[in-house]
Amino acid sequence: MTPTRDYIENHDHERFLCNFGIYNLDEARNPLFQEGDRGRWYMLQPYLIALLMSKGIPMLWQGEEFAENYFLPDIGAGRVGLLRPLRWDYFYDGSGQPIVSLVRKLLRIRRDRVHIRRGAYYFFNDWDRYQKQGVLMFARHQAARYTLVAINTGSTEQTVPFWFPIAGDYIEELHGGTLNLPNIAALQQISLTIPSHYGRIWTTGAP
Repeated sequence: MTPTRDYIENHDHERFLCNFGIYNLDEARNPLFQEGDRGRWYMLQPYLIALLMSKGIPMLWQGEEFAENYFLPDIGAGRVGLLRPLRWDYFYDGSGQPIVSLVRKLLRIRRDRVHIRRGAYYFFNDWDRYQKQGVLMFARHQAARYTLVAINTGSTEQTVPFWFPIAGDYIEELHGGTLNLPNIAALQQISLTIPSHYGRIWTTGAP
């Protein structure tokens, strides 16, 4: 079976960042010169976590890893008639650097955890517990290896219940430390706190 190719940006649409606010670069408010608000770079984070932890082959469109923000009209010659070069200076600024750091960390997790690349996938479809709060939860697993990915697309921190199906010591892959969950019993209800516009990744089992 051919694996799926997953993406949130491609050459046919405006940059994903444009979904969270756009502004005009010229006084005439020509839509060709609209750009996404890079001050809202943090709103990209949960979507990148979901993309890079998901089943299939994640695809990053050039500049996505440092919050490139071009707008692209839906129709008209402006789709192809305006030069939109990749702005490498964004790689180094206050909006680009946090995204670069997150993408590198996520790629490292994916590289080191074989079950995230090749394991099974399960989405927890529970509107009242999760989606209604802006939280998405899914698992990647293979044998005794289990990873829970929790993302929060909303503007407020959320605490939700969860029951890990496999007992063990769970490492929080993004930050660790006090976010780790030691000695978790199978199917015991615990509360998980997911920060706004971000996520958590908990893993048990050998790489």
